[in-house]
Amino acid sequence: MTFIKYTNDGKAVIQPAALTLSGLDREETLEMHTLENAIVLLKPDMEPVEKAAAMMTVMRLAHSLWEDMLADWENQEDDEDMCDGCHGCDEDMLPIPAEAFEDADILYDNLCVISVDGAVLVVSDDRKTAWSEALAKAILESEKAND
Repeated sequence: MTFIKYTNDGKAVIQPAALTLSGLDREETLEMHTLENAIVLLKPDMEPVEKAAAMMTVMRLAHSLWEDMLADWENQEDDEDMCDGCHGCDEDMLPIPAEAFEDADILYDNLCVISVDGAVLVVSDDRKTAWSEALAKAILESEKAND
């Protein structure tokens, strides 16, 4: 089913079914986050449990995109420019733009990579106390919301 249609004047219209399925049909306004190759719509004021649920949903989407990308990665072997101009990385490495680390305010930190069920987290090893408690709390709240 197509959830986005375009009008004759080029404007995008989100179909009511998409809003209903996401639970956003009851909201008067939505918060839009524009990302590279993506747009995310969220409720403007969310409770911590709702934020955790949204975060877990986005993580599932990221995991799905990751699997799709890796499934097609072998088909790209003959492509000289797999990384859109990035050179010097190993076959088993995936380049992450520096802007992502800068946006997270961890560009110059020592980093720690954590693999958890369905997600890979890159976090600051220098500020472990700042993020570990908040992450554990968000995951617990998300699990309680899903029970």
